[in-house]
Amino acid sequence: MNLLILFSIAISMLLVMFYVIYEVKNWRSDRRVLVAIYVEGMMLVMNLGAYLYLLLHDLFLFLVINGAYMIFGLYAILNIKSISRSIAYVLFSSFMIISEVFMGSLFYILQTGLPANLDSSVENPWFVTVMVAEMIFTLMVSFKRLDKTLRNYLISLLLLMPWFPVIFSNYAFLFSSIIMIGATILVYETLYNQRLRATQETFTTIELMSIFTLMMIGGFIYFLTFSLTVYDVSMLIAMVWFIYRTVIGPNPRKGNYLRDTKIAFSIIFLTFIMEFFMGGVLDFVMGLFSPGIKGFISSLSLPWTGNIIWDGIDVVGSILGSTWFLIMMGIEMGFLAFKKMLEIRVREVKIRMALMILAYAIYSIYIPSFSPLSSSLPYIPYMWSMGIGTLAPVSNSVLLGLIGTYIIYAILSFLFGSRNLCAVTCTAPMMYQGNFYDSLKVYNRTSKIGKKLLTSKSKYYRPIALSVSVLVLIAAVISYLNSLGIISFTIFNTDITVLIYFIWFDIMWYLIFISIPFLGTFACVTTGYCYWGVFNQAISRIGLFRLKVKNPQQCIECKTVDCANACPVGLTDMRGEFIRKGEFRSIKCVGIGECIDACPYNNIFIYDVRNWIKERFRGK
Repeated sequence: MNLLILFSIAISMLLVMFYVIYEVKNWRSDRRVLVAIYVEGMMLVMNLGAYLYLLLHDLFLFLVINGAYMIFGLYAILNIKSISRSIAYVLFSSFMIISEVFMGSLFYILQTGLPANLDSSVENPWFVTVMVAEMIFTLMVSFKRLDKTLRNYLISLLLLMPWFPVIFSNYAFLFSSIIMIGATILVYETLYNQRLRATQETFTTIELMSIFTLMMIGGFIYFLTFSLTVYDVSMLIAMVWFIYRTVIGPNPRKGNYLRDTKIAFSIIFLTFIMEFFMGGVLDFVMGLFSPGIKGFISSLSLPWTGNIIWDGIDVVGSILGSTWFLIMMGIEMGFLAFKKMLEIRVREVKIRMALMILAYAIYSIYIPSFSPLSSSLPYIPYMWSMGIGTLAPVSNSVLLGLIGTYIIYAILSFLFGSRNLCAVTCTAPMMYQGNFYDSLKVYNRTSKIGKKLLTSKSKYYRPIALSVSVLVLIAAVISYLNSLGIISFTIFNTDITVLIYFIWFDIMWYLIFISIPFLGTFACVTTGYCYWGVFNQAISRIGLFRLKVKNPQQCIECKTVDCANACPVGLTDMRGEFIRKGEFRSIKCVGIGECIDACPYNNIFIYDVRNWIKERFRGK
């Protein structure tokens, strides 16, 4: 009997809401819209009154609530001659979502006889079904009028809405994360395709990414506290935004992420926060983290101390260095890098980018986390991650793997340049090389700090690189002496080399990455901050790798200097070196190759061991 009642209420609710949506969308007159909103409000108070009656068994209260609305609402409708569209749309969206929440409360008490709260009102199939049906109908009646970008955004959000945890268990977060990853790729593609002009979609994008971020924060809080309140609030906000934007259109304010530092940073920052919490949620779903606050603490990488700074570092680094965060980032950034690769003309650069994507999948994800070798990586030369740190303290048992890694990378950097690391096997190039992020290299020339890091000889590179390298060397000696029992020095029982890696690459690197609008791209290279990169770059500088030109005279006649403009590392002095020497060598040049692809005269090429061997065989 209750099922029949619920079904009847849901159908009645849908029919009324379809009528309201149709009237508001078509806006044939202010009077008709006012009547539609009045009817919508009537549904709201009826749901509220019915719920309170079942909860309190007070018929008088039910009659007072409904009677008061009938009288005062009707009085307002009769006396209001016109209404602005913005106010009408706000009332329309707000009434709809509040009405549905009270409908969910009514359905819950009818099913269980228990009082409802926000979670139980929203997390039930009746609410979800009605909500999705209304969103679909709203989109259908507005579909032709919407521009393509907003339409795609709305469809992405609509696909996210049905996945409520109470209905689909914790795997709802897995499905919603997959959809959100696809939506994020869509957002970046849209922004990149519109990068040359200011558009309304820029601020609409920021709104959408804010909703995504709140959803993932809500999901993360759920696994810590088992409360869905924040997640449910995010879903309600998403529905209001969906209805409002479907009816009124995109945010009228225009902007361009390549011309406004604040816009660029807002987009990157919001995306990063969303991805951070998404990574944490996926870690919970896939069993890497244990649910609950105590379970989460027990899953972290470093010892829990009660020190807010240390434990904050532990939480952030544990998530950013986790397998599922890297997988999620790899899918997003890998797709954007693939799209960028399709734009490249020069075959060698295409091959380098293909190897970069493959290296991320195999070298950074599969081998360390899923392969049979994963437990033995500290002992295998070439597999020790980032030189010193991360895999194990420095001890006799791992010296072969550690020293062997330095030897192998030194040989590769001498023969092929530091591009073997900084443009292929490191995770950084794939994140910087996606089409959206690559376009941000304009900030190398326009940001205050970025401009100071330009050219091969910025005053910051050498002192930073030297200081960091000395720090890491000292840490390695301390770690080794610890392993021999000569000294005993740890920080909260953590080996210093493990801690350096944890902070350097699981926290600081991401801070540098999201600071692109202020530092420019590849700041890990331009600042000298990455000690592992600096080692390879130093070997590359004395090795066989360099950029050469076929005809220096062509560089003299060049008016556009596309090579320097294309360089994501900001090496703006290469043209002068080409003219003077016919080649360019720099400790900062990591062989990305965009200068080669950008040269309109096909004049630049990479010289490394392959060319050296050819010259020897040809007798040159």
